[in-house]
Amino acid sequence: MPSTEVITVNVVGVGYVGAEICLAAMSAGHRVAAIDNDVRRIADLRAPRDDLRARRHPDEWADIRRAIADGAVELYDSIEAAPTAELWIVAVPTPLDADGRPDTSDIDKAARAIAAVVTRNAVVVLESTSYPGTTENIFLPPFLEAGWTPGIDLFVGFSPERIDPGRRDWTMKTTPKLVSGCTDECLKAVTEFYRTIVDTVWPMSSTGAAEMAKVYENSWRLINIAFANENETLCVSLGLDPWEVSAACRTKPFGYHGLDPGPGAGGHCIPVDATYLAHLASSRHLETPVLDSAIAANNARPSVIARRIRQRLAGAATDGPARVLLIGVAYKANVGDTRESPALAILRTLTESGIDVDYHDPHVPVVRTASGPLRSVPLTAATAAAYDCVAVVTAHDAVDWAALRNCPAPIVDTRNVATAIGATVIGAAG
Repeated sequence: MPSTEVITVNVVGVGYVGAEICLAAMSAGHRVAAIDNDVRRIADLRAPRDDLRARRHPDEWADIRRAIADGAVELYDSIEAAPTAELWIVAVPTPLDADGRPDTSDIDKAARAIAAVVTRNAVVVLESTSYPGTTENIFLPPFLEAGWTPGIDLFVGFSPERIDPGRRDWTMKTTPKLVSGCTDECLKAVTEFYRTIVDTVWPMSSTGAAEMAKVYENSWRLINIAFANENETLCVSLGLDPWEVSAACRTKPFGYHGLDPGPGAGGHCIPVDATYLAHLASSRHLETPVLDSAIAANNARPSVIARRIRQRLAGAATDGPARVLLIGVAYKANVGDTRESPALAILRTLTESGIDVDYHDPHVPVVRTASGPLRSVPLTAATAAAYDCVAVVTAHDAVDWAALRNCPAPIVDTRNVATAIGATVIGAAG
């Protein structure tokens, strides 16, 4: 096993997870190489601060771009071009394919490329989220085929990422890090490294257990979000404020760990991880009715919000198509990530209904739609008043919420911003 006093760490995949790993390893004093074969992402990361590409990711890329510009992190466009390293971390995407099934092809490609260049006694860790069995059955085989023996001349493990974009209270350094290895010696090597970059390391008995922990914790969250949204619909039908009910439940010091309602869970983790877990169960001919129901409910939630918006438009007198302004298209507050964002599903549904839709999002300058690129519009009291309905979908801190304070248009509020802005025409029912 390599000494982890100061080593070279190669990070494959420079999305938000890979970027955070690079920064954590750099902060610990390691030499760091960031590797990504996405030409556009490489250009984004190398762009000067005042360049258009730099402005596309105003917050998420600032620190990693600065580290690359300063030479603290080296950037490469292929594994073959990267330097020799004592430790490799793979943080490539694990999306769903066109049929909604897990796509682990990038994991296999990365493993095969690393297996061809990795050096003796290196540590190779997978951080990409996937279902139990992925490390042993997809990530490890290319190394075995290349003649490496885990625990003897190569140390292979899995450590699921737990980064929550936009958070400042829990970071990669302060969030407990689950670690696992393909053998006991592999686990020791993986543990030794992560202790240099995070405060708390939690060793697990197997890579499968660590993989299950990741998809289970995110699936648990999806199930609770789905139930919170279901309860919100019931509250609305009864004329009750769902956020008042949620706040009241939180006063109980035990037995309640609920989440607030919203437009649906998005991002690359929560909805995708739940589908990975359901896929695993299905492959073993096991039924997961609770999980399946939560996935279906989450997928349907944007349609519920779109229906509320159409209901508020029903009485609007317009000369042409109704106009709707969505506030926020990122999947969560204070980030620019639109992956699996419910806002995009709402936008698409409304547009298909013949409604003209614009959006305002300080973190997302442009989104791509079926009819072409759509750009964020400025938000002022005057511009908001020009719409027939305004829908709050993502509650960014950077939004000028005061612009909605006296908005004459009906406001569909999915994030409970009413109290904060003192709006009078806003409510749980929209």
